[in-house]
Amino acid sequence: MWWWVLIWTLLVVIAGAYLAGRLWALWGQVKELTAETERAAQTLSALEAQVERLGERAPAPPLAVFQDPRDLRHHRTTTRAELRRQRAERRAERLPRWARDVD
Repeated sequence: MWWWVLIWTLLVVIAGAYLAGRLWALWGQVKELTAETERAAQTLSALEAQVERLGERAPAPPLAVFQDPRDLRHHRTTTRAELRRQRAERRAERLPRWARDVD
């Protein structure tokens, strides 16, 4: 009969030691989380100060979904033509002098 008491006492002691180890590890994780939260708060406050120092952001352009398709098509063709012109200028600068007037 006293073996049962010894077994149950050992089981309770082992369970208590296991729980104490888990609680100690949890306490370490809570301390790390607190330190990380403090670092994040300091970083966030520094970023907020930077935003205040830089001022207001420019408003975002309106979404193309809500604009007139004809206006968007016109904008697209003019942008492509301008990019094509810039590419041709860059290409002409890279060509030798005798080949620039060939096109």
